[in-house]
Amino acid sequence: MAATLPLAGKTVVVTRPEKQSAGISQRLDRLGAEVIEYPLIAIEAPAEKHVPLAKLKTLGTYDYLIFTSRNAVEMAFKTLAEVLTEKPLLDLFAATKVAAVGKQTAEALAQTGVVVSIVPDALFNSEALLDNDALKQVTSKRIAIIRGESGRDLLRETLVQRGASVEYIDVYRRICPVSDLLPLVKCQQQIGIDIILLTSVEGLTNLFTLGADQDWLKQTALLLGSQRMADVVNSIDHNGRVIVADDPSDDKMISCLLNWAAAVDN
Repeated sequence: MAATLPLAGKTVVVTRPEKQSAGISQRLDRLGAEVIEYPLIAIEAPAEKHVPLAKLKTLGTYDYLIFTSRNAVEMAFKTLAEVLTEKPLLDLFAATKVAAVGKQTAEALAQTGVVVSIVPDALFNSEALLDNDALKQVTSKRIAIIRGESGRDLLRETLVQRGASVEYIDVYRRICPVSDLLPLVKCQQQIGIDIILLTSVEGLTNLFTLGADQDWLKQTALLLGSQRMADVVNSIDHNGRVIVADDPSDDKMISCLLNWAAAVDN
């Protein structure tokens, strides 16, 4: 029975942060894959935590709030919950419109009780969000982008061009939680690795920095969550298959993975 599953016989490495890998890993397991979880990104609070905290306390003064990831939602609310004990957190969102870059971000906001009024319909990335009619007429509007340190500048640059006043609130930073690829090297030697799933530029960079001396890695297939990541791969020493999903959502990544597996098996 297992041999008839679409990912049977495929070893798939999932590199999402530890707390975010369970959902996609379980789905891949049900599809027959041998799943190896090896987080190449970890999420931590900023080194200067008081800086985003001061800005978060003023969320209610903005016309629009844009959350760029589920991490941004979780870290923002965690930070606020530690200090705002006199009034409900949701009061900060009463007079502002809230946008989410994707479905998972919107779901994270909904779980806190925040009403999300702007979210892309299909693709989940900055480009799709900017295509929303609500963000095309923002002249003189004050907008806060809640994100991780050193994120993309496309949102801010485009909204500023459209006449908005835009400020970043960096509520987390990304670090590499591992110092080598030894577990992946052993896996490659013992059973082989068919494909590695990557959903962030930082994770991709960490992979090839740690695996600079691993020839097998240069030939291993990669499934990437954005064209931006594919552009990075073009600048490094990699000759294997590269598959690019429209966005890094679980649904899009799994769809690409199934198409890849079907092509490999035929």
